[in-house]
Amino acid sequence: MKIFPTLSGNAWYMTAFLLLCFPAIIWAQRYVSLDGLPLQQGNPVEKDDLVHLVKQPLLQLFPASHRPAKGTVLLFPGGGYEVLAVKSEGNMTAAFLNKMGYDVAMLEYRVSAGPDTRKLALADALKAWQLLQDKAGKLGLHNKTLSIMGFSAGGHLAARTIQQLPLAAQPANLMLIYPAYLHETSPGSVYPAVLPPPVLRARLFTLIAKDDRQEWVNSCIQYGKVWKGYDGKGSYALLPDGGHGFGMEKPLRGAAANWPALLQSFLEKPDTLSSGVNTAAVPAEGGNRKRHDQKLNEAAAQQYDLIMIGNSITHNFEKPAYQPVWNQFFAPRKALNLGFSGYRTENILWNLEHCELKGQSPKVVTLEIGTNNVDEKNYPVRHTAGQLAGGIKAIVQLLREKLPDTKIILLRCFPGSYDGPNPTSHRMILDRASELVSKLADNEHVFYCDVNHVFLHLDGTIRQDQMPDWLHPSPAGALAWAKAMEPLLSQLMNDHSRDTALPANTAIIPVPKLENDSYDWWARHAEVLRIKDSIDPEIIMVGNSITHFFGGYPLLRSADGQLRKANGPEAWTALYGNHRVLNLGFGWDRTQNVLWRLDHGQLDGLHPRTVVVLIGTNNTSQTNNARANTPSEIVEGIAAVCGRIRSKVPQAKIVLMAVFPREQKPDHPRRVVINETNRLLAAFAAKENIRLVDIGPKMLTPEGVLLKETMYDFVHPTEKGYQIWAEALKQEVF
Repeated sequence: MKIFPTLSGNAWYMTAFLLLCFPAIIWAQRYVSLDGLPLQQGNPVEKDDLVHLVKQPLLQLFPASHRPAKGTVLLFPGGGYEVLAVKSEGNMTAAFLNKMGYDVAMLEYRVSAGPDTRKLALADALKAWQLLQDKAGKLGLHNKTLSIMGFSAGGHLAARTIQQLPLAAQPANLMLIYPAYLHETSPGSVYPAVLPPPVLRARLFTLIAKDDRQEWVNSCIQYGKVWKGYDGKGSYALLPDGGHGFGMEKPLRGAAANWPALLQSFLEKPDTLSSGVNTAAVPAEGGNRKRHDQKLNEAAAQQYDLIMIGNSITHNFEKPAYQPVWNQFFAPRKALNLGFSGYRTENILWNLEHCELKGQSPKVVTLEIGTNNVDEKNYPVRHTAGQLAGGIKAIVQLLREKLPDTKIILLRCFPGSYDGPNPTSHRMILDRASELVSKLADNEHVFYCDVNHVFLHLDGTIRQDQMPDWLHPSPAGALAWAKAMEPLLSQLMNDHSRDTALPANTAIIPVPKLENDSYDWWARHAEVLRIKDSIDPEIIMVGNSITHFFGGYPLLRSADGQLRKANGPEAWTALYGNHRVLNLGFGWDRTQNVLWRLDHGQLDGLHPRTVVVLIGTNNTSQTNNARANTPSEIVEGIAAVCGRIRSKVPQAKIVLMAVFPREQKPDHPRRVVINETNRLLAAFAAKENIRLVDIGPKMLTPEGVLLKETMYDFVHPTEKGYQIWAEALKQEVF
């Protein structure tokens, strides 16, 4: 490639000499590829000042005249992923930032590239960001303080980019100018597809006008609230007017004329320092002294074996409509209700420090608290997830001090919203706080209990029959909560279960290990809990021995703890390479075993992008430990697994595998059951908009015969069988 085709003779040699003496001069080029190579020109700009065709994704560089620069901004112009507005949202913005002393690298990312356009644009953005992180200095740009800024679709792309980045790679600043599409959800889910990362280092600047598209305005506001609720720093501007797409086009009219000054203020003025005092963890008296005095008298009158602490959700058990649930599950255990309507963590702390536990030594305390701490409508201060988690931690520590022999059931904050069944910042902050406090569980004194799935539809909406006002469980919801908590509660109370109406379908009743196998089930579960946070998986595989034997972490071990070789190591490596993957496959597991494992922490606190589910084949087996399930029962069990996953990791894409064929002949009775199961599973997946992948036909001959070269025992894949699976997953998990 000729970098300087017009140079010849002495001029060429002189240029070459200068490049050798001053290598940074090569990076004075205006255009570079995403591999960092100099280019002669950018993509063609049409008469409308838009790029309609991106022949090659590239960076256009705008170094500031002031040296040293204050930082470098990676700039994404908008254009609806169809064109690029490289003038008002690109060149003119770069000129403004240059005057402020910032270098700018404007990304010309791929647009109008068919159904994969957004995926390609994200790949361009991530590659451009990596290039700046690695070589900004060599490109002649400031390499210490790197920021990302995007307009409209470019703002959406910027938010998607930071969502993909590990904490250490986050930019110093993220600037979203009238971002579009943040209201969009993933298939089968009502959760926004784009949310802030749960742990934040970057500062955020958002700006949008009230008269922009309403769904864009609302989602931009919610994004900022979630960011702040995740303990992020930033500035959020809502202009009274301005519409959409004003960029830096002169003259800026109305309120839009003020936005460059707002941006400048954000970049030049540091965030105000917080006081450092977490009011969620500072005891403060609530508004119901009468009830407090009443509870002091009840505590002084007798000993209680079970004490339930919380807000109105717990308080409601004293209402007549909830008494049947209380009398079935809690009253027989000598229970005391310390629920206080409207109370927050700081109020509960005050109650406990003022003698509500005096003289008590219960077997179990349940703690349900938090929703009022993030209520932005009825309280002057809205706590962040970190503050709420700090308040809950303070309560747990106080309980441990006052009740050293008591077991504590720490409930995940219940889902809630003041604006309907769909998740808003309220619920997302509660979810994040719950992730933080889940780590308080030691499974010796403190036990984390997540029952939220009983309140949710599979798409993540709140069930109105369970929470009529989207905040408080109805009597039916309270019953569902009690039933879901009962296995843990009865275990810690050391008594019998008080759930007298178990479902007939064993596939949906969580149970731990059922069958003996060639490995230690309990040891593998413990290892998952030990390593899952350090892996921080992008992808999680959930299943039975077919998944278990595929490869990855935890490593395969025999019953004596010795390492053993996986059955599909080459296919695993070819598929996942250096991606972070957690293998939650457990040999001999049925759907009910998976439910137990998910209920006991295997997904808690994780943020995978994709969860692959393959389960059900062992539900077709009749043993002394479990009966065989019918196809409809198996699908109900798989649906329950998907429900747990959606509740715990709502942003993850679920890739549901059809049950693999087994047994050699197509007319084998078990094959008939699996075929019917898969028929029903396809209907379920279609109804819930879950991606179903069926590779069964690829594992069989045209006559439907299963060969040993694909499954050596007509159940478990060989390396060749795993290669078939890996090839199918390659299109789904990334």
